[in-house]
Amino acid sequence: MDAATFLLKQYGLESLSANVTARNAMGISTFFGCVKHISNVMASIPYTVYRDSGAEGSEKYYDHPAYYTLSTRFNENMSSFIARRALITNWLVYGWAVAEIRRDLFRNVVSIIPYASQDVTILHDDETDRYFFQIPSKRKNLSQDDVIFLRDLSFDGNVGHSIINWQCQTIKIDLLAKEFAQKYYEKGTFMGGMLETPDAGNDAEKAKIYKQRIIESLQGADGGGFGFTVLGPGVKWHNVGRPPVESQLMELFSKSSSDVAQMFNLPLSMIGDTSGDTSWGTGVEQMFIRVTNTVYAPIATQIEQEFNYKCFRKDEILAGIFTRHLFKSFLRGDLKSQGEYYAKMVTNGIYTIDEVRGFDDMKPLPGGVGARSYIQGAMMPLDIIDVVRLSENNKNGTGKESTSTES
Repeated sequence: MDAATFLLKQYGLESLSANVTARNAMGISTFFGCVKHISNVMASIPYTVYRDSGAEGSEKYYDHPAYYTLSTRFNENMSSFIARRALITNWLVYGWAVAEIRRDLFRNVVSIIPYASQDVTILHDDETDRYFFQIPSKRKNLSQDDVIFLRDLSFDGNVGHSIINWQCQTIKIDLLAKEFAQKYYEKGTFMGGMLETPDAGNDAEKAKIYKQRIIESLQGADGGGFGFTVLGPGVKWHNVGRPPVESQLMELFSKSSSDVAQMFNLPLSMIGDTSGDTSWGTGVEQMFIRVTNTVYAPIATQIEQEFNYKCFRKDEILAGIFTRHLFKSFLRGDLKSQGEYYAKMVTNGIYTIDEVRGFDDMKPLPGGVGARSYIQGAMMPLDIIDVVRLSENNKNGTGKESTSTES
């Protein structure tokens, strides 16, 4: 018997039930916070088209027809951020997400339109082993080649399963606990305090009058938001400590929040709850790097592979055209760390000064002086170190016999 069921039975509320759906799961603050955090972060990372130029490295491919679509406007109604966030939100909640790809006569992508997963029916043709997607509200029937199809975890890899299905019991505990808390407080089954009176101990009617005065004052029965009551002489109020049921509720809610965050592999501090996280403020950067590697990067990989395959022709892929999430600009550290990193990259000849300035949207230095690469002069290749040392000795007159004759 789980904790929530035991608590319900203990207090006679075992008749409560909770139907776990996508909508009421999103009503759980931690679940909503995790989905919102991941979808917002992933949609914020720059994502666009690149071209691999071989030995010259890769660069943004501004002239490709899909560049504008992916980086600026997925369709006439959605920016890149909004469309990608919708895709990832559906993927996280329902286990899969679908977006229609619209092309021109040359098969170039001109727009991408995401649809709510709840409005899409997935059909599988056993003979051809192909998938089709029906969208009744739009009167559309799309083949698998004409959609972006993202899938969450599943055993066969064909259609992803919702995290709500995988973790139904954990989410149900949270929903039952909240339902129980509502019924518990609505029924008034808790005691907030006690009134001590000198004359009402054996008079039930007087005790009821005192109690009613307190209730009316708290409810503002006199028309004000903050009610006041007048009690007889010698009446005292005694607070009652938190009853065991409330302590169990708080413990259950805390455990439920931790369990939900673990579903998404997120520390609670990433969604604003720093009450139990001792690393907040000291190891934030390392925590963010870990989450990037374990949460964001796998999502980015699936998106890139799906977009590359569906949005580019085979000849374009073979020519080195691909999409990429630019995590580099997203993972910048504090100003001190950035400065030290850039200084090392420039002094070791890896970046030019103009390239570093470009990272912060600054213009190149005038006259092209910032386009040159620099390196520390004390360094030399290992295979010529003996030759260099012998040359230096010769200059000092120690490594070669003198050719002059003393008189």
